[in-house]
Amino acid sequence: MWINLSNQQGFSLIETLFSLLLFSLSLSALMKYQQALGLGFQQQWQQREVWRQAFQRLHGNESMGWPSQLSSHSGPAGCRLLRAQVTSPAGRQATLTQLNCHQDAR
Repeated sequence: MWINLSNQQGFSLIETLFSLLLFSLSLSALMKYQQALGLGFQQQWQQREVWRQAFQRLHGNESMGWPSQLSSHSGPAGCRLLRAQVTSPAGRQATLTQLNCHQDAR
């Protein structure tokens, strides 16, 4: 006995399960991608913040909770070489160096 399939409507169980599998795999991949983007954004923000704190330290401002060192060495032609090293609470580090040459006004 033959069954007439021309009257069949909708999706079969196999098609439905396969599409559900594809959907769940796609959703899982998108969630991992979003997590990686969030982590990258957080790391980039932390690095920018540690650079900002190093700049602030170089100009005499020190923030609580941000271990830092400011050193001064003699540079070329009577200039001073300032170096600020800062470590973020998360462990990121930045070092900025500035050459200060103050010449007398003539």
